[in-house]
Amino acid sequence: MKWLIIFAIPLMLMAEPNSKCLPPCGPCDRDVPQDPLEHIQDGPSYPCELPPKGCIPWDADLFKRCTEIYSAHLEFLFWQAVEGGMDYALEMKQPAWGPDPSFAQGTYESGTFNLEPGLRVGLIYFRAKHNWEMRFEYTRLTARGSNSAHAPNSPGEFLTATWPVNTPAPLAKASSHTHMNYNVFDYDVDRVFTPNFHVRLRYLGGLMIAWMDQDWKVRYTDLSNNTAVVQNRWHYVGAGLKTGTVGDWFLTSDIYLTGQATFGALIGRYSNQALQRQSFATTPSDNPAIPVRNTYYSDTRPAFQVQFILGPSWQKNFCDYRVEAFVGYETNFWFNLQNIYHSTAGAPSAPKETWINTAMMGLYGLTARVTLDF
Repeated sequence: MKWLIIFAIPLMLMAEPNSKCLPPCGPCDRDVPQDPLEHIQDGPSYPCELPPKGCIPWDADLFKRCTEIYSAHLEFLFWQAVEGGMDYALEMKQPAWGPDPSFAQGTYESGTFNLEPGLRVGLIYFRAKHNWEMRFEYTRLTARGSNSAHAPNSPGEFLTATWPVNTPAPLAKASSHTHMNYNVFDYDVDRVFTPNFHVRLRYLGGLMIAWMDQDWKVRYTDLSNNTAVVQNRWHYVGAGLKTGTVGDWFLTSDIYLTGQATFGALIGRYSNQALQRQSFATTPSDNPAIPVRNTYYSDTRPAFQVQFILGPSWQKNFCDYRVEAFVGYETNFWFNLQNIYHSTAGAPSAPKETWINTAMMGLYGLTARVTLDF
């Protein structure tokens, strides 16, 4: 009995590491590759095969690198659009220094957008052994906003318009209403790299198509209840190339850090129309039904887009599918997309000076995604 105990203790100590290293043949062990180096190209030989010697980390195939995958994802967007060059009124905070003509004084009032829900849907195909994937995505958002400004109560302080309009009496109120449609379609081909078990990188390139339009209406009402309404509409349709990278970094307990950075360059057609109607006649011969401002501008222009996404994700491997849930912060910046055109007034035959407001447009906010791999 004594000799049996002496020989049994070393055998038990030798067997204990292997029992911990080799996982049981559970429902998800079919995702465990046999050789970490060989797995990248060949994958496991058959489900639940245990390695003959040594052990494989439980997280050796976090991303199912050796499995052909079809994916579908649905994203909820809660974004706010921001756009410069949309000032519509100037509210004085103190009286002018004298009766002589002066430049602008006071605080500018600008049109803004509300936080709005949007949607992004996508389909992905991953060709496992060749480590590339193909993805289609469509993003849709409708943004709206309303703002108003009122004349100050103090004498000598006024509310003035930044769109050049002439009302018979000083302004009592100015209001701004905006409505924008945002549509973007992406077709990308990604090269997938897994430098180690905990990191997956996708380098992508592809085609990007965008079509957007915006309607901005500004209403001025004077103290005599006369109104002047300026309506500005622009529309852009363009297509171009997109490139960037997407990364997933495993942290712990199915929690990852997911990020994306892309850059797009497009060429497209831009058009802008400004129309003004008013409820009063500046002279007896004027007809208030005829627009006093009616301009149209169009050109072919380049536009540039930069996108950043960052946030935590929960990703879980199951036997026949994989689930990912992501919540993060996203920003989209658009350059050289649109302009606002103002002009001076004068006789019909007199030259009209054009003032152009150029500004960047951005969209930012929460992005929440659910992805199913099957």
